[in-house]
Amino acid sequence: MCRATTVIVTMCAVALSSRSARAQSSTTLVDQMSNLFQNSVVLAKTPAGVGVAAHTPVFTDDPRTKDTLFLINQVSSQIGSQVSTFPVGSSAGGFTYAYDAALGTFTRSTQTFGPAFAERAPTIGKGKFSFGMNYVHAKYGTLDGKNLENGDIKINLLHQTLSPPSFVEGDVIQTSVGMKLSSDITAFLFNYGVTDRLDIGLAVPIVRVSMDLTYHATILDFATHGVAPATHVFANGGKTQDFNTQGSASGVGDLLVRGKYSFPKTGAVGTAVGVDLHLPTGDDQNMLGSGTAQTEVFAILSGNAGNRVAPHLNIGYTFAGKGAGIVPVSNQFNYVGGLEVNVTPGVTIVGDFIGRRLDSTLRLSTVSSPHTFQQGPTAPVETTTLTSAGEGLGSLTSVLGTAGVKFNPWRNLLISAHVLFPMNDAGLRSKPAPVIGFDYAF
Repeated sequence: MCRATTVIVTMCAVALSSRSARAQSSTTLVDQMSNLFQNSVVLAKTPAGVGVAAHTPVFTDDPRTKDTLFLINQVSSQIGSQVSTFPVGSSAGGFTYAYDAALGTFTRSTQTFGPAFAERAPTIGKGKFSFGMNYVHAKYGTLDGKNLENGDIKINLLHQTLSPPSFVEGDVIQTSVGMKLSSDITAFLFNYGVTDRLDIGLAVPIVRVSMDLTYHATILDFATHGVAPATHVFANGGKTQDFNTQGSASGVGDLLVRGKYSFPKTGAVGTAVGVDLHLPTGDDQNMLGSGTAQTEVFAILSGNAGNRVAPHLNIGYTFAGKGAGIVPVSNQFNYVGGLEVNVTPGVTIVGDFIGRRLDSTLRLSTVSSPHTFQQGPTAPVETTTLTSAGEGLGSLTSVLGTAGVKFNPWRNLLISAHVLFPMNDAGLRSKPAPVIGFDYAF
């Protein structure tokens, strides 16, 4: 107990005393989208050095520009909040023990090595301690079905209102977002058996997030392309220009402290209850944490379907605190269900579905709006339709699948390898993400 307590307390102290490293740029990762848009697209210059869409500096105070920047901040915060909650694995150990009074020693109480992203009902055993590590690399491809890399997300910048009015106001700068976003999470996992019925656990994630952001800007010269095509061009003399920035941040993510109580087993099904406390130790402005404390209460069922197959199911609800960011931190319904298959005494295959439903969070959409213009000072008024990104509150149901294997090469050491893959398009969707790790029980 003393050794386990010392290790856990030390890791908590290190995590709580560490502050996340700032993004490798002058701004945080969450701010980079709006800052690049404002400093590069809004203030884009012509070859003569004057503004492309703004002929006076007051353009940055235009209410429509402020609305656009707020929209970009919403999209960025939505991305950051979901990066910070990517699954890192369960803190429960792969070995479980029960005291055998007849033998006077502890013996294995389960034949499989347990799930990777869920809890099972049996505890590790009184006085037993496990330490493990999971590493997951995720590349994010879409946000609510919109591709992050190929320009599906479009943002329009309207021309400043001029006095007296001029037909040149009908031109628009449309920007397509190209974002390469990835995260690397190394989670250190601890589990200790306080009694035969009670386990406590700790997960300490070390997170690195990298972003490569490009705005591909195009001047839609609805008004000037016929009578004055040189009115609006970028500094390169053309109608298109790319604006790019890169950044990364690393540090401690949100700590997870877990308690699990297992009820006496009746029949083939074991039951337990668990409580997870997520501490806001990660920097939410750099996509390393959620920015608020969250508490999840969940029920655990697990058992055996024959000698080789062990199903498990976790069902819970997460209560979120009030975050300070743009994106509301939502309460959510959570579940994890799957099977463990004992292939050989030293190999367990695991498959899971990981689901969550957020009650109210920001959702990305596509908005169409009419846009009027004149192709010259005396030309008739024409109308076209502009499409752009939009945000609104709504529920979100995200489902991930996972498949992998746990291998016992030596004594109480487990080596694991899994793949996480999305099952639907809701929210921030990753490409298939590899997960590797190990676990050792003392």
